[in-house]
Amino acid sequence: MKNKETVLKSLIAFLSLVIVLGMGFLVSRYLGTPDILEEEQVPPTEQQGQDDPVTPPPTLPLFYNEDFELPIVGAAGYTSVREHMYDEPGDTSSIVGTLDSGTPFEIREEQGGWWRVRTDELEGWIRHKAAFINLPDVIPSIVYHHTNSHESLFQSSFTDIPGVTGEAISNMIDHNERLDRTEFIFPILYSTAYKVSRAQQIALFNGETLVIYETYRSQENSELVREALVELIEENEEVEEGVTEAPWSIGWFIHSSISNHNRGAAIDLTLAQVNEISEKVVGDFVVREVTDYSIYEMQTPFHELSVNSALFEEPISSMDRDGWRELDFNPDVVDASKRMVDYMVQAGFTPLASEWWHFNDLDALEALGPDASVGDFDITRSINSQPSWEEVESFSD
Repeated sequence: MKNKETVLKSLIAFLSLVIVLGMGFLVSRYLGTPDILEEEQVPPTEQQGQDDPVTPPPTLPLFYNEDFELPIVGAAGYTSVREHMYDEPGDTSSIVGTLDSGTPFEIREEQGGWWRVRTDELEGWIRHKAAFINLPDVIPSIVYHHTNSHESLFQSSFTDIPGVTGEAISNMIDHNERLDRTEFIFPILYSTAYKVSRAQQIALFNGETLVIYETYRSQENSELVREALVELIEENEEVEEGVTEAPWSIGWFIHSSISNHNRGAAIDLTLAQVNEISEKVVGDFVVREVTDYSIYEMQTPFHELSVNSALFEEPISSMDRDGWRELDFNPDVVDASKRMVDYMVQAGFTPLASEWWHFNDLDALEALGPDASVGDFDITRSINSQPSWEEVESFSD
């Protein structure tokens, strides 16, 4: 009887333990449910709830790795023809003013074929198809030397041209707020500036740099040089022979009508070896500057207006895109000049047969046609500012 009682107590204890454990399990499941529900109700993180996570701002300053070395925001620009200014980008919006050719402005924003610009008095939108941009503001690594603004190099048959050689026949120099220094002004068509940038990057890759002497030139300055050269020809037989020796003529060395310089689609330059490059901070961006260089000796001094400076042995239309490829180089052309031709052609330019330093942008000329500038203005000042990363980002969104 006592054994039965012991077995019964053991069974009851075992069943009690099972019941207690079972109730504990159920209670824990019940009490744990709110935690599970609470976890499911936690708001998603930014990465869980957004397709495009927010990118933290970069560490400033930074390199601007785009078509130009600096963004166009804040760069100086100029109208090359008379332009209407609109309150919004589009011909159907309201006209807020009209800008004469040669009006300086600061570029504030770009949308398609339009720029929002700020002049001394107005702000609004203009088409940029025929507009100029200031090269130093977007490609500061290039060496700029506008000799016509302090000491013109023009000669003919190595003879000084009275009233031109050694004179400041232009005044394209100003304090550049963007670069924080006095700098030459080099206006050129916006579409052409992209090609200049390409050529410079090719040159830098090869340890060389472009050295630019002239882009836009006013018609008044062109006429000044031409008239002075004609007077010298009448007095100096050697100079006359130097610009008329067959198959050449004076028109190959100084244009008698509207030139591609007057249109903002031509560039005069040489090439140099880079000896030293440094970095400079411009606003929120870092750029490279060539601080030491050696200009190569070419077949003639720069702006020597005579057959001695011819790139090819014979002339060919300046509007011929490919015919020059069949011509022979002038035997005096040096290797550095040939490399420069290669850089410029790769970038989209066409060489001029009579001047080793001159290149044309035929694409820009064809795009503008009769709407191109006639060079009826001088440029003597710039309006610009240092670029801000936040502004650049806001305009690119």
